[in-house]
Amino acid sequence: MLAMQIDTSGFDRGLRVLAETPKMIRDAVVGALADTVDDLLVRQDSEMKRVFNNPSKYVLNGLKASYPGGREGQSSKARFGQGVLRAGTYFEYFGGTGSPESIVKPHVFGGLRSRKASERRLQGMVALLGTQDTVQGRNYPRGSGGDINGARYSEMLAAVGALSETARSAMPKGKQRDRKNVSFFVLKREGTPIGIAERRGKDVKVMLVNTKTRRPYKQRYDYFGVGQKQVAYSLPLHFNRIINRMITRL
Repeated sequence: MLAMQIDTSGFDRGLRVLAETPKMIRDAVVGALADTVDDLLVRQDSEMKRVFNNPSKYVLNGLKASYPGGREGQSSKARFGQGVLRAGTYFEYFGGTGSPESIVKPHVFGGLRSRKASERRLQGMVALLGTQDTVQGRNYPRGSGGDINGARYSEMLAAVGALSETARSAMPKGKQRDRKNVSFFVLKREGTPIGIAERRGKDVKVMLVNTKTRRPYKQRYDYFGVGQKQVAYSLPLHFNRIINRMITRL
């Protein structure tokens, strides 16, 4: 009896590939996006350190990851299960002017920043600030958030009379040793307030300097442009790597 058996092993493999293709593509897209998000974090962190002068850890750590797929949830460093359309990076925002997003935003879009609550209090006292904004003194020490320590700032506001009695009683207290022999006073030039200084013993540091005009921020952090370039490079690279690995395992 003559018989010929057709070898269908290659054909069967092709059918399996076709059957697995929708899931393979979906899994490859999710995996490639997750790896691209990791690349984005590294690239954006590097860009911030390049364009900003000694950015604080508070701002750098405010950049978070948003990963696709998986169970919906959030850790201190990332959000998960956001879906492929929401994968990427974001800056933390929790209202007010002190969140990482609020700090970085003027450098991304340019224009005027929002006035700080302390500036609004000082503006209520024309003799201190008037309609001006303030910038931190060049040599004044910065707190962990990259700005003036909150307790020290509140002590200054109380000292110059920019806080109500209720606000003064509720303000955060600095350490006793830090408050010893410390006082605050208004700097004036020809009778015009130009800033506020701190005197600690014989040491005097300029805490705040009044600006003559509201100067708009320049666009210097190309957050979206840098991100788009990184995605254009990383996403196809990771997708091709993952899909080829899946096919070889069939």
